[in-house]
Formats: sequence, C-alpha cells, structure tokens
Amino acid sequence: MKCVPDIVFDPEQNLALDLYLPDDLSASACVIYAHGGDFTSGGRDDPDAAYVAAPLVEAGFAVASVSYRLKAKADTYEQQDKERIEAYKLRSAKVGLTLSSKLYGHRFIAAMEDISRAIEFLWVEGKRLGIRQRKVGLFGVASGGIAGLGLAYPPTHWGHRVSQPDAVVALGAAIVQPWRIVPDGPTCMMINDVNDELVDIADPQIGVARAETQDAPITLREVELGPHASLTDLVLDGADAQGVPYIQHVLDQFARLVDDE
Repeated sequence: MKCVPDIVFDPEQNLALDLYLPDDLSASACVIYAHGGDFTSGGRDDPDAAYVAAPLVEAGFAVASVSYRLKAKADTYEQQDKERIEAYKLRSAKVGLTLSSKLYGHRFIAAMEDISRAIEFLWVEGKRLGIRQRKVGLFGVASGGIAGLGLAYPPTHWGHRVSQPDAVVALGAAIVQPWRIVPDGPTCMMINDVNDELVDIADPQIGVARAETQDAPITLREVELGPHASLTDLVLDGADAQGVPYIQHVLDQFARLVDDE
C-alpha cells in the first residue's frame, strides 16, 4: 500500500486528503475515510485511517482520508441558513434523538459540505489519480459517520448544494434527520455498540425504523463490545455471530461501487 499525502481538494478552505492506493497506483473505486472527533478534533492523519485503508486497498480500492472544518462557527452561514439549521435541530430532538445537538447543528452541516467537495474532487480528478470508477463510497467513524449519513440523505435546503456518496458504512453514528430518508437513496450500513454512551442505540434505531417504512436500503448491525474495545477494531478484526468477518460485510457494501470491468 502506498500513500500520496496532502492532495488539496478545497483551496478556499485549505482542505486536503491523503490518498491510499495499491502498490501499482491503480484502484477500482474510491472510499472516503471521515474521521471522528465530535466535529471539534481529529484529522485526516488519524492513526485509524491507514488501519482502515489496509483491507480496502488490498481489495483493490483507493481510500481518501479527508480533512473537514473543525469547530465551524455559526456565523459561517447567512441568517436564513442559521434559522434553517436551528429548525432542523428542533425537529431532530422532537423525533427522539438523544445525542448532543452539537452533532447535528452548523458543525455537522460544515462537515457535510466539505466532504461533499472531496467527493466532487474525486469525480473530476479520480482517473488522473489512478481511480478507474467514478462512484465514491464513504467509511465514517462517529461524527464522520454522522456527516456521511447526512450526505446520503441530506437536509432539505442542502439537497442541491451537496453531492451524495454511493454507499456508506458508519460506525457509532446515526441518521440525524430520519424524515429525509427516501426509498431510492444510497445504501447505508450502520454498526453501533448497544452500550455506546455517546450515541445511544435508540438513535440509529430511529433511522432504521423510518427506513423500513420507506423501503430504503439502510441496515443496522448492533454489537456489544467488551471493555477497552473499539468499533474500528471490531470491524477490522472481529466477526459476527455467524462467523462472518465484519470487514467482509464492509467490502460487500462497497462492492456496489465497482461496475464490471
């Protein structure tokens, strides 16, 4: 596996990505890695980025670990958008979400916008970078997963402003605007710990319940971690009750990115 670092995809915001590729610098399709950190910390140099990239690159994918704005300010947005974001937050709380509203306010919107720009950059520059297919997947952890799921089913007034990934795997995350789930949206798989203290298991369950009414391609895998374990470790090294490695479920999710070559 080789890494091409510091590829700028948004000069205005000074945002870049690190691109992991097979040794021959040729990949079938690209999966974005979106780090966690509550939209306040973390970065594309997250140690887990290379850890996650390794099995995906081995399977022939490229992995782009992306930066997005941290601690974005509400004043980034004009008054009308501020009001819309506040209305979204109220509605999210009303549907029963228990996670902090800081995870679905203006910082969430800013992260969505930035990751969307990375998707659009890969659409344009992918072939030059050695990526054969145009479709883009997203592997998001915690807040990165929340942003990725938000892109899959974007807020009403952002639907025309952002670009959707074609498939999403989200660890320790939830769909924060479940009313936006529609039948023909991108396929999404959430993997959540039933004992997670930050994202209660009831939060992703709300999204799955809505998805069932819409016949939307969204699934939830509930796991129970032991002490000192992490969802990333489980997904990369563990197996489900039937003995199927979780990484195989991830690869199956992203297999739809690759047309017959």
